[in-house]
Amino acid sequence: MPITRRTTAVALIAGLALSAPLLAGCSLIPHPGSGGGISLPGVSVGTGHLPKDWPSEVPVIKGEVVAGASLGDASKGKIWNATIKVGGSDVTGQIKDQLTGAGFEGSDIASTVDGSTATYHKDELVVLVVVTKDDKNGWVANYSVTQDRDKG
Repeated sequence: MPITRRTTAVALIAGLALSAPLLAGCSLIPHPGSGGGISLPGVSVGTGHLPKDWPSEVPVIKGEVVAGASLGDASKGKIWNATIKVGGSDVTGQIKDQLTGAGFEGSDIASTVDGSTATYHKDELVVLVVVTKDDKNGWVANYSVTQDRDKG
């Protein structure tokens, strides 16, 4: 994929990942313990589990799934998102090992004591992982996965 297209994809993913905490107060987004979720055509949002159609090629760190969502149609392009409680910022290495062990190539974008951000790609899948401390849930790893329909 050309650099400009990859940059656009990463920017889109980053925007989605960064907007997820802003949506936490939205009544359409279920809150942990509510057992809720929404179901609209092409949209799936819930708590306590990964989206039903989470790509099996994308491993996730072990932990409580705070929220999972998917949007779109796999034949036209799809986005998946999952937020998982983790023990601390030190899980970044484990996440990298899992994804590279599954055949993904990646690069760290930023890493500080407050968290980290990294991107990975394999075939048509692009994964953005943000590890950060959330005021309500403690340390979380947020995975945003998109399809690059020009790859694969």
